[in-house]
Amino acid sequence: MKMWSLLPAILLPALTLFGCASPPADPAPAPVAAPVVSPAPAVKPDPMDVLKQMARYLRSLDRFNVRVERTMELILPTDQRLHADQTLDIALQKPNRLRVNFQSLSGGRQLFYDGANFSLYTPEAKVYASAAAAPTIDETLDLLAAQYQIFLPVADVLVADPDSRLAQNITLATYVGRILIQGVPCHHLAFRTPEVDWQIWIEDGAQPLPRRLLLTDKSVEGSPQMMANLTRWDLAPTFPADFFTFRPPQDAQKIPFLDQARAVRPAKAAQ
Repeated sequence: MKMWSLLPAILLPALTLFGCASPPADPAPAPVAAPVVSPAPAVKPDPMDVLKQMARYLRSLDRFNVRVERTMELILPTDQRLHADQTLDIALQKPNRLRVNFQSLSGGRQLFYDGANFSLYTPEAKVYASAAAAPTIDETLDLLAAQYQIFLPVADVLVADPDSRLAQNITLATYVGRILIQGVPCHHLAFRTPEVDWQIWIEDGAQPLPRRLLLTDKSVEGSPQMMANLTRWDLAPTFPADFFTFRPPQDAQKIPFLDQARAVRPAKAAQ
């Protein structure tokens, strides 16, 4: 049996007494304002309608910033489950500009796409690799995944037409209800496909933004999960002209991507 527990962090301020015979009375707690939540619908919405509404809204945005805080579940040969966390800051400008900062204690990595080329830069090692890209963000994300094994979390949600990707192969769609995600009222939807069970939490209101995504991969033994929280949405950012173009530092070394290196080695061996 699996048991998932949510343990809230409780912060207790320390009280230091100097020469007091007894502690002073605690002040009355300040009232906490309740979040503004729209009334519950009389009839449960159709989950596909809510999903399509989100997709239409995302398609209407020509640029945005968002932070993705992802937790990936790893299953060891001993069946022990570990969790690997990653934080990404994504800047996107349609149809062909993308920049991603992968954060880590070692300095992270940076992905640049300017409509013509994409580059992956590791500041700590001072190395980078560049290659020709596809004409659009959608096609470039497909290229990164298929040819270079570079995967962007929640890519299916952020592409130009997320509805067409998210709605593929769905065998069951369920409207679970409404819930607060980090203080934001959200519709909770659950979907099943032959290989993946997935859930999404979509903001309830005029801005139906995805706030959380949970995937359960049934095609892998143990059915590991990936959860991503999408926070710090900025729907009207201002980007400098060269924000999406990678300009390597003078001390940075260019290296080939793995597939490029494999293509070069046989040619050298034949000489």
